Amino acid sequence: MALNRIEPVTPTWMDLLSLLVAIAILGWGLGDFGLYDPHEGHFAGVAREMLLRHDWTTPYLNGAPYLNKPPLLYWAIALSYSIFGINEFAARLPLLLGGALGIFVVWQWGRQLVSPLTGRVAAVMLATACGWFIFTHQLLIDLLLSSLLMSLYYCLWRVTASPTNLLYKIGFWLFLGLIILAKGPFMLVFPAIALLVMSLIESPRRLNQALMPLFGVPLVLLLVLPWAIAVERANPGFWQYFVNNENLERMADRRYPRDYVVSQVSALGYLGMTVVWALPWSLVLPQTLVQFWVSLQQSRPEQRSGLILLAIAALLPILVFLPLSSRLLYYSLPSLPPLILLCAIWWTANPGRRGIATGWGGALAAVTLIAVGVALLIGLWQLPTLLDPTLLDSFPAEIESLVRPLGLSVSLGAVLAGLLLLRGQPIASWLSLSLAMAIAYVIIIQGFGRFAEIRSSQPLITQAQSQLPESTVWVFEGSRELGAAGAMSFYLGPEGQRFPEFPTLDPGWVWGHDDLAYRIVYVLSDAGEPRILPDFPGPTPSYHLSAAELQELWQSDRPVIFVTDFLRDETDTTDPRTRNLPDNAGDPLLVVGPRYLYGNAAAREGGGKRE
Repeated sequence: MALNRIEPVTPTWMDLLSLLVAIAILGWGLGDFGLYDPHEGHFAGVAREMLLRHDWTTPYLNGAPYLNKPPLLYWAIALSYSIFGINEFAARLPLLLGGALGIFVVWQWGRQLVSPLTGRVAAVMLATACGWFIFTHQLLIDLLLSSLLMSLYYCLWRVTASPTNLLYKIGFWLFLGLIILAKGPFMLVFPAIALLVMSLIESPRRLNQALMPLFGVPLVLLLVLPWAIAVERANPGFWQYFVNNENLERMADRRYPRDYVVSQVSALGYLGMTVVWALPWSLVLPQTLVQFWVSLQQSRPEQRSGLILLAIAALLPILVFLPLSSRLLYYSLPSLPPLILLCAIWWTANPGRRGIATGWGGALAAVTLIAVGVALLIGLWQLPTLLDPTLLDSFPAEIESLVRPLGLSVSLGAVLAGLLLLRGQPIASWLSLSLAMAIAYVIIIQGFGRFAEIRSSQPLITQAQSQLPESTVWVFEGSRELGAAGAMSFYLGPEGQRFPEFPTLDPGWVWGHDDLAYRIVYVLSDAGEPRILPDFPGPTPSYHLSAAELQELWQSDRPVIFVTDFLRDETDTTDPRTRNLPDNAGDPLLVVGPRYLYGNAAAREGGGKRE
């Protein structure tokens, strides 16, 4: 299939409609459920405290410096808070904008590399890809990083195709700086390899002249150095800690504490999750690979370099992280935009030149879709007999009720898409599958909301606060990540409270900006494995509380609440729920999902009272 000549293409109403539909699908239900612990509590909590403290240099979580990530996502969420208020929608909005950036880039790259139709198909494909939708609704850096990397690759391709265009030169270096601010300097390995590959296609001298590093490197330093210097001055030892513990030790799987083990996967699992994140479009990967090879043979040099760069962009996250035992299940997200665009190129292949790429490929894709759809339909009705009943019992009944409509939507969409492909209607097939996935995501958002009782602190805090005096001190047993405590602090009072007449604060409060204060949650510092707290440079965080200090506080006249670790492994007999309870804890005052809330005598006597 010969590719089109690269030249400006004026967007039509169909292009704009495709982009709007894709972004609308991606943003559905963004603020409809509570923050999931611990990862969302981490990012949303740091950004909240950044705003309450007016400190845009040092990230704070639960009232103390939290120095494990660069600031870009924190800044974006804090800015969103300042416009829309401190809430779940505002917290996740920057991810929607990041996801929309990825959609825009695949749309633009597809329409310039192949055709306007390819751009439209790629935009909706990416919005309906499983991983792109899910991680737009879960606060993590990786989706934003994925879009920044894809934008950088696109600028690199356009620089080689249009060496005199200053916009793409600036874009390349701008995105390079943003990548460092998003994830750190070690992420430069991806652009470095991409540059190496492009220098083999183009001459190194020509690429150097096109990129203008004497202009670009100072631009990157101008973006990165002010914060890098400021955070080190405010927190001596930050860069040594960040480079060593958060990057080198992380890659060697020796990071302290090892609070990421819950997301680690095997090498085979990592490959499998990459396919899952790209569903349903990864079902045509074999055809996509063949189409890629055929397109390479038929394309002009500028298109060939674009295709090769897409292939490199899709492979790099797999090749870089696959050998590392510290790989996490979402580390392959940067593969999605280029991979989806390559799938869109196959899906929009010229019907008049089907050949081996699209002739048998279309039939195979049709059979695959129909088979997956039928198997899913059968599995839906056989699921209760196939799974362990105890596993089903661990999920709320409300979530179980969503499984069948979710599976029905996807299975019928897959069968219909397969039948349309057999009839030689690839665009109708793509539309039917996209619609089925959009309906599935409406159902998934309902599942996110219902599952929040298990994974969010919001229900517990909301119920408990209405029955407790404002002077209550909150103590958390701890969990694998401090983000869980950050989420509890978030829901205890998102906007903080002003105390203009008080020079000092009660326990459980810290000062923000001027006379604004906000609540924190004390965390046991000696709760044992797997609840080891981070060891950041600087003084001991104010939230640290030993078991002895907890017991002393528990016996005081002040109302005290103790919340158990809701991420504990209930099957681990060496770590019972009573392990770190203070003496005379009694029965729990409140149980919400896996969260058990205990109160001391003062809290029990003050239940139902508000000061």
